[in-house]
Amino acid sequence: MPTGTRVNLLLVLSVLGVAIAGYLSYVALSSAEAVCGPAGDCHTVQDSEYADVAGMPVAVLGLGMYAALAAMLVARRFEVGPALVAALPLWTFALAFAGALYSAYLTYLELFLIDAICAWCVASAVVVTVMMLLALPDVRAGRRAEPSL
Repeated sequence: MPTGTRVNLLLVLSVLGVAIAGYLSYVALSSAEAVCGPAGDCHTVQDSEYADVAGMPVAVLGLGMYAALAAMLVARRFEVGPALVAALPLWTFALAFAGALYSAYLTYLELFLIDAICAWCVASAVVVTVMMLLALPDVRAGRRAEPSL
């Protein structure tokens, strides 16, 4: 897949992630009950002891991650500063990788400790994992383009 297409797809996925995490942040901050549909038990997950980190809802952390990814991808898409653009593929991958690892941990908690699944959380985990996989080829291409010492 050409780099431009991959960046556009990553940007679309980051906006989707902002929408998912934004909704979950609204649910967490307003104490509303999440619309979860027939699959899963979002309410149990959102009310668990694992839904906050140091008093901050995990969904708000996810929103920050997706917003940062979107900002990096916009800067990359519109080539804002050559030095910055050169570093963005690695930073995009690193942040998506960290998000995917944390999502895997949260999914483990849902399955084995909370005994409930949040469909929105699973959707977010899939989005960030796909983003990580899509960001990897650009990091690898950047490594090949670096001069060897």
